[in-house]
Amino acid sequence: MRKKNGTSSDRDTKSGQYSVTSFFRDEIARIVLVGSLIIILAFAGIAVWKGADTMSLFNILLPVLASWVGTVLAFYFGRQNFESANQQVRQLVSRIMPEQVSEQPVSSIMRGKDNLTAFKIDKTHTIQGTKLSDLLTIFEDKKISRLPIIDCDEKPQYMIHQSAIQAYINKYSKDDSLETFLENERNKKIEYGLDKGFVLVSEQTTIADAKEKMEKTPPCQDILVTKGGTPNELLTGWISNVRLAKSLEA
Repeated sequence: MRKKNGTSSDRDTKSGQYSVTSFFRDEIARIVLVGSLIIILAFAGIAVWKGADTMSLFNILLPVLASWVGTVLAFYFGRQNFESANQQVRQLVSRIMPEQVSEQPVSSIMRGKDNLTAFKIDKTHTIQGTKLSDLLTIFEDKKISRLPIIDCDEKPQYMIHQSAIQAYINKYSKDDSLETFLENERNKKIEYGLDKGFVLVSEQTTIADAKEKMEKTPPCQDILVTKGGTPNELLTGWISNVRLAKSLEA
């Protein structure tokens, strides 16, 4: 967190420096333009008043002053043209990039197995012996809102949301088991398993296809990934709807 905050401060500082630099650069440009104009008019007036000798000096200084003015104008008009072209490029990239990203495999954006928190159902933590309070502790300690449930072979089983657990606890008891919770939800026609709480895809499935599959499975908000896209393989990755949306942002 400190690193992120520090980076943000650095950006703010650089932005402030840029603003100050731009201000002085604009002031210098105004001085050069206005000053050159005043000098040109002054020498023109003196040349008319004093005669030919002064006109020679005027002819010498005029190209120099014209070069100053031309340089300033070229810089500013050139910068405006560059910024305009750069803006057009950014707009073009913003239209192209989401399409390019959507054709990439889900493995390019998924949260890998080693970088996610999952709850394993095994001999130590059975579905009957796991209390909802145990899951709630994981949610709070890891500061997460969703928790994939895998079996002893690390195959995906359920996708549990903290909000659902909390709503159940508020009505019943945090000492109830995961099995009791799932049964209660099932009676209300709410499922957390395959093609209900999550969809399953292979690592090579395109992001676009995975997104389409999830959207066709309401109210599913999560994509779980196995190597071949079958439920008999171990979980290798996870993409939430939030992560998916961010990956496709322009």
